[in-house]
Amino acid sequence: MKSRPSPFNCASMQAALKARRDSLGKQTEPHHYSNEVKLLRFALTGNSKAEYDLANPPAGRKRITRHIICVNTSLIAAGVEFEQRKRICREIALKYEAQSLK
Repeated sequence: MKSRPSPFNCASMQAALKARRDSLGKQTEPHHYSNEVKLLRFALTGNSKAEYDLANPPAGRKRITRHIICVNTSLIAAGVEFEQRKRICREIALKYEAQSLK
């Protein structure tokens, strides 16, 4: 059974990113990790520059934050490109928000 990333722990996502880039023969630089944080912030808020503490999300946002981190980690491991991951994660977050408004 595969282990899941612990809540709000981006270490698994970072490891997946490094492994993916290594498999392509590419270096993983600090800005690659920053781009992933921006992707998560965009998915969760619609703004990649928004103030959003992934380690301590706002009340009521912990579940979706954890889910988006897990989805992005899985997509990285599956080799899905950045822009597609960004779109998929945002769509998931928007569906979650729409359901929570019902």
